[in-house]
Amino acid sequence: MILRKRVSGFSLVELLLVLAIMGILAGIAVPSFLSQRRRARVVGDAQANAASLRMALEQRKADAGVYGAAGTTYAWNSGGFTGSATANPAPTFTMGGTKMTYSVTVGSTGLTYALAVSDPTLSNIVVYRTNQNGSNLYTLH
Repeated sequence: MILRKRVSGFSLVELLLVLAIMGILAGIAVPSFLSQRRRARVVGDAQANAASLRMALEQRKADAGVYGAAGTTYAWNSGGFTGSATANPAPTFTMGGTKMTYSVTVGSTGLTYALAVSDPTLSNIVVYRTNQNGSNLYTLH
């Protein structure tokens, strides 16, 4: 009697099936990962520039006693401050290369404000919101 050795392993069909499944999973996961990376970069940029603007507003409050005219909204875009130069509550604030829009709404007493950062590349949705205390009121997820 002749004894045959049994060879165990994967067939070509099984290997192709595994590769196809891995390709499908990669096709789903990679775009999601890249989207999350971009979103993290946008939020990080918004937070860094908002911190710089908050420092400029604190300097204004130390000099003038208020953040700005009560009930007024101030805005900055990629071109800089959008109001008149004499009304700019944070003339030392520079945005660097960002294209985001920054909006500061001063409270009715002039001693509080809300800062919102919008991104025009994401349909102008608010990506970050904070106040005079530095509290994180909203962050895009």
